[in-house]
Amino acid sequence: MAGRAKRWIGDATGRAAAWLPRRGMVERVLLRRWWNSARADMLDTYLVSGYQNPRINVQSILLRHFLVRRLFGDEFATLMSDELRFAVELNEILRTAAAEAGVKIGAYLDPKKQQAVRGVEEAIRDRETTFVTRWHAELSGRPSGRLRVLELACGSANDYRAFAEYGIAEHLDYVGVDLTAKNISNARRRFPGIDFRVSDIRDVGEPDGSFDYVIASDIYEHLALESMEQALAETMRLASRGVALTFFNMADIEQHEVRPQGMYHWNRLSRRLIEDRLRQRFASIEVITVADLLAERFGYRHTYNPRAVSIFAE
Repeated sequence: MAGRAKRWIGDATGRAAAWLPRRGMVERVLLRRWWNSARADMLDTYLVSGYQNPRINVQSILLRHFLVRRLFGDEFATLMSDELRFAVELNEILRTAAAEAGVKIGAYLDPKKQQAVRGVEEAIRDRETTFVTRWHAELSGRPSGRLRVLELACGSANDYRAFAEYGIAEHLDYVGVDLTAKNISNARRRFPGIDFRVSDIRDVGEPDGSFDYVIASDIYEHLALESMEQALAETMRLASRGVALTFFNMADIEQHEVRPQGMYHWNRLSRRLIEDRLRQRFASIEVITVADLLAERFGYRHTYNPRAVSIFAE
């Protein structure tokens, strides 16, 4: 099956090169075919295990803190600081356990590799819900306004499952979109009352400013530059108040570095160019390089990804 899929992808990639006027559509077809070739149960645990576990992933935590601040101001500043410190502690436990077990922690669709990462996670299993409990006690049932939030490339409700268990989701009017039908099926199975849709993030089909905030994690680097620019324009168009964006491969470079991998991309994006683009729409730009944050605030220098950057624009 994998061999046939690779041959199909190779043939389709060749056809795409000769069909440049419609390459955006071809890219969408290729990406959908690729992700839908994965097992649904593997997609359900993809990007939510190991360092990507939203309970301990610093970028997931920063995203939740951003939303909480928009709902409640700085009331929970101390709790936020405590949670980040706790995440650093659990990340170090995970790193040590992985080294001792000889396991490389990554985001895998391979069942054996995922199982190995899950085994390493046992080192933090009894503590990882500590701040789930604390946040839920503070936020669940608390009066607030509601934020209209759109999440692009939501996966199998990867971050939304944390929004729900932490008590944030009840304060959101949330819509999640993803190109992959299996991801959306997984998300709907977990949260049947929530608006999850199969949709292209370059053309969501909603009016300008339909949402207070648009959020997106680890997706822009995977697109051809033309598609990335379209997706970023759509992100900005749909947000009336701001955006919260997570990047896994960003650097202080002059130009974006295009790194195709077959029909896929693993580009390195220019922080300056993305900031400049966002400034065309938003007045306030906050850029957080995760490695710098952890080193400066907590003296921690073992971040799993030195190229991880979160950008919040309003």
